[in-house]
Amino acid sequence: MTVKAFGAYAGDKSLEPMDINRRSVGLHDVGIQFAFCGVCHSDIHQVRAEWAGTLYPCVPGHEIVGRVSAVGARVTSHKVGDLVGVGCIVDSCKRCDDCSDGLENYCDHMVGTYNGPTPDAPGHTLGGYSQQIVVHERYVPRVSHPEEQLAAVAPLLCAGITTYSPRATGTLDPATRWASSASAAWATWASRSRTRWARTRWRSPPPSRSARPPRH
Repeated sequence: MTVKAFGAYAGDKSLEPMDINRRSVGLHDVGIQFAFCGVCHSDIHQVRAEWAGTLYPCVPGHEIVGRVSAVGARVTSHKVGDLVGVGCIVDSCKRCDDCSDGLENYCDHMVGTYNGPTPDAPGHTLGGYSQQIVVHERYVPRVSHPEEQLAAVAPLLCAGITTYSPRATGTLDPATRWASSASAAWATWASRSRTRWARTRWRSPPPSRSARPPRH
């Protein structure tokens, strides 16, 4: 499926319109038509190649809110027309202890919404500055919020701090409205690099499984 997007072909190029491919909806996939996508400073760093390893073309965006447009035959968590979101994670191994505990951000095979490995063309994930996306139902939280306020909801999908409540409870909690996207992005980076970061910065071991946030 070809959809419209905005992305860059190099770190010194501006965002421009482009056509990108989205895979067909699989058995456990959810197709989502976007309503809003927030802008995070992480998007800017990545698309400018200020963080190592940017893959081009780069379509950023991980603060996504929209409506379900299609569901796979085995999807049980969503139906067509539901309001949903997509944050900074679209895949993981689904088998490790962390994934089993609902802590996919600790998974060694976590895949980001953009610039992550995928068999889909062009070989890396492409983000929310686009019309649609197809994501496994596991990574699609429901949005429980008035439709006229969806533009304000989109930034809540940013990273660990702002999505701990929706990932843990399955819905977006308005109490997280004022959480800082910048802090959230930092939290996800830190958790993703927890062993190296914790030992070099704080000279302490990574958090034990018992110390991590409980899954509700």
